[in-house]
Amino acid sequence: MHEGLRTIFLFLLILDLVLPIASQVHAQEGSPETIGQKVVVASIEGVIGVHTEEYVKLSIQYAESMNAILVLTLNTPGGLLDSALNIVYMIDDSRVPVVGFVIDKWAESAGTLILVCTHIAAMQPGTIIGSMQPIEYNPATGTYQPVNDTKIINPILKVLDEHAGVKNRNVSVIKRFVTENLNLGAHEALELGVIDIVAKDINDLLRQLNGRTVTLPYTNKTFVIDTSRSEIIYYQPSFRVRATGFLSDPIISSLLMTFGLIITLFSLLSGNYHSVPIGLLLLLLGLLGSGFNINYTSLALILVGSTLLIIELVTPGFGVLGITGIIMLALGIALSPAGGGYSISKEYATKFLYSAYISGGILGFLAGVAVYKVLKVRRKEPIIWTIVGKKGRALDDIGPNKEGFVIVEGEYWLAVSDEEIKKDEAIIVVAKEGHKLRVRKA
Repeated sequence: MHEGLRTIFLFLLILDLVLPIASQVHAQEGSPETIGQKVVVASIEGVIGVHTEEYVKLSIQYAESMNAILVLTLNTPGGLLDSALNIVYMIDDSRVPVVGFVIDKWAESAGTLILVCTHIAAMQPGTIIGSMQPIEYNPATGTYQPVNDTKIINPILKVLDEHAGVKNRNVSVIKRFVTENLNLGAHEALELGVIDIVAKDINDLLRQLNGRTVTLPYTNKTFVIDTSRSEIIYYQPSFRVRATGFLSDPIISSLLMTFGLIITLFSLLSGNYHSVPIGLLLLLLGLLGSGFNINYTSLALILVGSTLLIIELVTPGFGVLGITGIIMLALGIALSPAGGGYSISKEYATKFLYSAYISGGILGFLAGVAVYKVLKVRRKEPIIWTIVGKKGRALDDIGPNKEGFVIVEGEYWLAVSDEEIKKDEAIIVVAKEGHKLRVRKA
C-alpha cells in the first residue's frame, strides 16, 4: 500500500516538473507571438551614409526594447553601398519585424537594396524604386562613373539572392535593378512580386498589415501582426545623426573639403599660420561628410580643439586659435557617441526628473548670484588710488630751488615745494607732477 502511494507521488511530482517545461518548449517552437500594439516609425531621408547606419541601429534597438514593429520610411536617392549593406545585416539580426515603406518620391539605388531586404516591403502610389548599378565618384574631376567590375557587381547580386530571396521576393526582377538599372513604380513592383503592399499612408499601411503573419528568416521566429489599436511612435534622430546627415550631402562635403584644403595650403605657404586651424576644421567636417568614421572624427575634433585652447592659454590675447578651438571642442563633444538608453520605471523617471529640477534650480540660483555680483562690480565706479592729499614726512630739507625726498604711506618720493620745509617736518601732497610730488607743510 505504502509502496503504491510512493510510486503515485513520484509520478505526480515528475509530471508537475515536466509539463511546464514541455508547454514552454511547445510555446516557443510552435506558437506565434502577437505584435503590433506599438509601432515605431523611423525616417530615412536624403543620402544614405554612416549616419543612417547609426540611426537605423538605434531605431531597431528602441523597437526591440518596446517589442514594437519598426517601420522604416524611405525617401532617398541612394548613398554608400557599404552603409546600405550594414543596414541589411542589422535588419537580419533584428528581433522584431522591420517594414520598409517608400514614401513621397523614391528609394533608388541603396534605398532599393534596403527596401527589398526588409521583412515586409511597401510603397506609396507614385513612388519608384530601382537603378541599383553602383557608381564611383571621382573627386578630382567631380564626375560619377558606372561600375561594371564583376568583383563588385556579383557580390551585390549574391546579397540580393540570399537576403531578398529568403523573403520570397522575385529575385530575377530585383537583379535587373543592378544589371539593367530597371525602375519600377509601386503597382508594377507589387504585380512582379518585388514588394508586398501598396499603401497611401502610414494608417493605410497599418490597416493592411493587420492580421498578417511574418517569420524572421534568420531567427525562425513567427509573429502575428495586430495593428487594430496601434500606438505610433516616431523615433527622431539625434543631433549627431542630423549633423552628419547634413554634412553627407555630396555638394556640402565637396565644398568643405575644397575650402579646407585651399585655406590650409595658402596659410602654410604665406606663413599666416593662424588660419590653419580653420582649414583643419573644414577638412575634418568634409571628411566626415565623405563617409569617414564619426567616432574618429569627433575624437580628432576634441583633441585638436583642446590643443588649440591650451596654445591660446599660454599666448597673450584671445583670437582665431581660441575661437576655433572652442568650436572644434563643442562639435567634437556634440558628435560623440551617446548611450543607447536604459529601460527605467515611471516612478524612477519621475524621481529623477524632480531631482534634476531641484539640482538645476540650485545651480541656476548660484549662477544667478555670481552673475549679479559680476555685473555689480562692473557697473561700479572705478576706484583710482591717488596720492594727492596724503600726509607724510620730509627726509631732506626741501625748498623752492631744492629737491628732496619725502616718505608718504611707506613709499619714497622725490618732492619739491614752494616754501621752505625742514627735515622731519610733516608734509601734505598737493600735486603729482610726473615722477615728482609737490608738497607743503602740513
